[in-house]
Amino acid sequence: MVKIIQKENKIYYQCEECHHIYENEILAKKCEDWCQKYQSCNLEIVKQAIKFQSKEEKQSILNENNAKQKLNLKQLLIGILIGGILVFLLSNLKISNLGNKSEISGKGVNDTLIQQIIAQVLPQEGFKTRIVFGDAVKKMIDCGVIDLEKMKKLYNGKIPEYIQKIINGSNEPIIINQETANYLLNLLWPLGLSNKTDFNKNIPFSEKELPYLASTGGWWLGKKENGAEYFNKCEIIKLTKEQEEIVYRVAQNTFRPCCDNSTFAQDCNHGSALLGALELAASQGYSEDELYKLALQLNSFWFPQNYIKIALYKKLIEGKDWQNVDPKEIMSAKFSSISGYIQNVEKKLANVPNIPSTGSGCGL
Repeated sequence: MVKIIQKENKIYYQCEECHHIYENEILAKKCEDWCQKYQSCNLEIVKQAIKFQSKEEKQSILNENNAKQKLNLKQLLIGILIGGILVFLLSNLKISNLGNKSEISGKGVNDTLIQQIIAQVLPQEGFKTRIVFGDAVKKMIDCGVIDLEKMKKLYNGKIPEYIQKIINGSNEPIIINQETANYLLNLLWPLGLSNKTDFNKNIPFSEKELPYLASTGGWWLGKKENGAEYFNKCEIIKLTKEQEEIVYRVAQNTFRPCCDNSTFAQDCNHGSALLGALELAASQGYSEDELYKLALQLNSFWFPQNYIKIALYKKLIEGKDWQNVDPKEIMSAKFSSISGYIQNVEKKLANVPNIPSTGSGCGL
């Protein structure tokens, strides 16, 4: 429901999902409907938002978004397990008409299968990479895209130990798991946003649109108010021409289930963060195939429900185990964009009962 607010004796309307403010109630309602349905902002609508909010309001809103994003993954997985048990009761039924008219007959969708899928998609030990942050975070602080005082506010007055260890330089390989996923998102986001590359000159957004993206407008942890001030401005990671070409290619062919944009069109935090990860990994020798694999590992922990369901689709519809899937295919628009995911996964699993719906926010 749209929130009515009053400022300077004038009535305005606020989308309660992304908190953008409008002069027109109809626009605010359109914004809220879009946010609720797709868990992302519509650029054409957001361009018409009013750009004023006090620092206190921003802090309050972003603290709320942060709290939402820290939902316990275990609770999420327990819900899926419970759904699996219910599915088990129907395991002897014949399920047909799953999009491509494939039939599942005699295959029990039981709690054991669900647990196996979860263990494959989100292993408890996580994914150990060969990537290190090195001095990248220190360079971001020097450039101003990370303000440590603001970061303290984000984490209730104290910088987490994980981030503190990285601030002055770290050569420890990055591990992607439930504990580190959110920290990595908030460290890689400003990296992808600010790191200077030649290919960023090709972004599909105009200079006027840039401050209104969730990736830029949503980044308030820099010295300046809007992250657009730092877009493609900081020399943090130097890529060779060949490395830039690989990153650009992979970025154009990887997607995220919160919108229909590629990683290259970084209009939200997940896009910026994944681009930062690709740049960091490519600079340290990752091949193109390894970059696709890394992208899938990160997306799996950032959008756990989506990739659990994609793995279920692969197993139930295509008879393929998760360890045998092609990361490039899974990260393509067919499975990882919001429209591709809905068409090729959600709809084809629609007749499988008790599989939970998905969604993920794009805030700090």
